Amino acid sequence: MQLLDKFLFLSLVGISSFWISCSNATDGKEATSKDTTSLTQINVKKPIDSLTKEEIWDLFLSNPCYLPLLKDSNFWEKGTRVGFSFNELFNDSLPESSPYRNRFLVGDFNAILPNGQNRKITELYPKLIELPEFKELPKELIAKIDSVEVGTPEAQLLFDELKSRLGKKAEVYINFINKVWKYKMVPISREYSIENNNIYSAGHTILMCEACKDTIKIVGKFATSPKRQDIGIRTRPDGSQVRSYVEYFPTGKRRKYYAGMYRITSKNWETQRKYDSLDIARDIEVGGGNNRVTFFKGNAELPNFLLMQPDKSYPNAMRQNGIHEVALRGLSRGMLGTANSIGCLRVSDFGSKFLRWWVPQNCKLFISYNDTLYHKKINTRDSISNYLPFKNKSEGDAFRTWINKYKPEEAKILEIGESGDYRNGYIIDGYYYFKQEYEKYLSTKNNN
Repeated sequence: MQLLDKFLFLSLVGISSFWISCSNATDGKEATSKDTTSLTQINVKKPIDSLTKEEIWDLFLSNPCYLPLLKDSNFWEKGTRVGFSFNELFNDSLPESSPYRNRFLVGDFNAILPNGQNRKITELYPKLIELPEFKELPKELIAKIDSVEVGTPEAQLLFDELKSRLGKKAEVYINFINKVWKYKMVPISREYSIENNNIYSAGHTILMCEACKDTIKIVGKFATSPKRQDIGIRTRPDGSQVRSYVEYFPTGKRRKYYAGMYRITSKNWETQRKYDSLDIARDIEVGGGNNRVTFFKGNAELPNFLLMQPDKSYPNAMRQNGIHEVALRGLSRGMLGTANSIGCLRVSDFGSKFLRWWVPQNCKLFISYNDTLYHKKINTRDSISNYLPFKNKSEGDAFRTWINKYKPEEAKILEIGESGDYRNGYIIDGYYYFKQEYEKYLSTKNNN
């Protein structure tokens, strides 16, 4: 399907007199597989609220931040409203003077396209140079922050330079580097997710979006895992009970499980990072947040839990779900991008930390999907090994040795030991993070 080539001019009718103008705003196309760091602009010539369903669909294929505007009943719960207006994307609790009231999230849970084609996950990390929080910094300093590796001599030189040039203000940026940016790794890029002997099409994402004066901008995109499972209780002959996971899709009669619109009403913390005065100041700046830590069933930590409160127009939606880092051992990190959770929206370690920092209080989250596009299990007669990066335990352990030797911090974050199952989702996830580096390492090793 051809993408539209038009210039987006938003009608001022009905919009607040306070306009948020996004610096360096880019609208339209997502990065291609050849260029995962840049976005190019798509232009349309009519007011956004007058775009047809077909035009918005074309824009959605290029920029999923347009998904909330899609007036297609197949993408919304039956009996609820079909799509939202541009005005409704804005945060309705922050003051009009806030530079963050135009931020919103989109849960794009369409794993495949209507023609059955796999969408593929290509994460898009935010560009610091385009964030208003960094607008006062010289470009060369932003570039250094973008590429810094914490714990190296270069990082200490950068911290010294920030202090020399910015004085006390440097503490804010150093705190961001140490609490958020240092956890950045290679963006996830894959077409399938693998769990034991099952293969699934990867396509589910959470998008960070901005509604601007003349465009809707993608700020970033993280792979996510929405609901596919529930906890089942089986009673043994002796009367004891055993917990297990059973499939439970939020489709069909269960479509009401996810609301079309939520608000992030509570922004919690984690035990991995200390919550101090600079984090308090940041939370005040974006309207709210706290140092509470959320636990599942009282013992499993859900780091950086962002509570999703459904809008009152969705009274039957499940409550108490949230966005958080992959945390439960039984639900693999390697399944990010496919439906695999028991209700919450799971993201990577870096994704959870960045969202916790970026999302303002009461930020809106729009979730939209077609039931038939929500989940796809790949039916193949081929051996599962044809889809695995490792053919046997020996190959898997070789990668485990490499990542622990050359990427020890990342191996720790991903919880990859030096020996184990070569089909384990943690090691598969680690491989996709560092595929290019590892393949280059193997090529050099074999040539020598």
